[in-house]
Amino acid sequence: MRVWHSSSSESKPCLVCGKKTAHYKIYEQSNICVRVPLCDSMDRPNCYSEFDIKRMAARFLTDVKKTVRVEV
Repeated sequence: MRVWHSSSSESKPCLVCGKKTAHYKIYEQSNICVRVPLCDSMDRPNCYSEFDIKRMAARFLTDVKKTVRVEV
């Protein structure tokens, strides 16, 4: 899995603490990219390390499978 960081002009709430941020952590594997808004402020420096991509991806894939079953 390839992981890197980026910034954007678009601000979204951090998935860990909820504070508005323009910083993103990007995960890429098998031509699938997941762009996650995570702040890196001094108030909450651990947002990057607290976020669990495996848990989020598992929940997302479960939702996708349910949607596909309903539409088929």
